[in-house]
Amino acid sequence: MINITNTKLTAGLAHPVKILHITDIHLTYANEKDTPEHHKLMKKRFDVFRGEGEFPPFTPKEYFEQAIALAKEEKALLVCTGDAIDIHTHGNIEVIKEILEGEDLMFSPGGHEHQRICRRTMEEPYPYFETVRLQLEREFSEFDLYFESRVINGLNIITADNSMDYFPQRTVEAFKREIEKGFPIIVFFHDPIWDELLNKKEPYHQNVRLTQEDYLRSGEMIDILLHHPLVLTTVGGHGHRDEERIIDGKNHYMTSGLFKGKARMIEII
Repeated sequence: MINITNTKLTAGLAHPVKILHITDIHLTYANEKDTPEHHKLMKKRFDVFRGEGEFPPFTPKEYFEQAIALAKEEKALLVCTGDAIDIHTHGNIEVIKEILEGEDLMFSPGGHEHQRICRRTMEEPYPYFETVRLQLEREFSEFDLYFESRVINGLNIITADNSMDYFPQRTVEAFKREIEKGFPIIVFFHDPIWDELLNKKEPYHQNVRLTQEDYLRSGEMIDILLHHPLVLTTVGGHGHRDEERIIDGKNHYMTSGLFKGKARMIEII
């Protein structure tokens, strides 16, 4: 079963809120619509995560299904912060859509949702990334992949896209509008606030072309996340490990990969 890391936060809510955070599932499926190369690649990638993770006894798909069931049992909002699929194959999209059909959760993508290779950099030309992003938006039309907000018991729960290692202008502007509501905020995204984002000077993915304005906007978002009094904390994934850091007096969290059978239960009171 899933190994849960418990985190408690205080926000002065009249009624507590529970959130089950999952990230980095890395589903590895291919179907008849995928190329023979993708079938071979998915088998290799499955073995990679078997070696790094904690399965058997359970596959990433089974851990995903367990997380959905656990969120319902605990009456917790399920939040997934990307790399749910390892590579953008027809098989992975079909499997994840079957799992999520009819389920209530918030979702923000990671870098792996945008790629069809498994190298550490995306070597396709820039238009290819844009094409995959448009596909994602069609395939997951029930989610706003850039930004989503949900207020529960006076707590503003936000997913904000930083899947390409920066916060896009659309995301930053939407976040500023949420601050005006005046509720305490908890923010979820794929890359944790440290590592790739803090003091980032160049994009992690080679085919992402950023301007100076992009860096300024993203830096503005990071500054708000670190210092605005309404932001309780940020929660990310990406690193495949549980970690907590204090930055400028505020705690920030990284949750380990669900493919390892790990998740984070956050209770806000």
